[in-house]
Amino acid sequence: MDLLILFMIAVMFTTVVFFIGRFACPRHDRVPLIEVDHVLLWTTLRRGWHALGSFGPTMHYPDDPAGPSRA
Repeated sequence: MDLLILFMIAVMFTTVVFFIGRFACPRHDRVPLIEVDHVLLWTTLRRGWHALGSFGPTMHYPDDPAGPSRA
């Protein structure tokens, strides 16, 4: 039962990432859903994953020039 729930969560997450990737693509480049093959599925998932990653923190912390402190 637990594996079924994990599988359902993974499928739902993958579906959300797919549609984020689909709508991150310009309208004139979108392929109809009926024509999506395994290559377009993979690239759309990658595009969605990268679109989700772009919402991460925009500030990078500078490296500490003195190195880690050892107390």
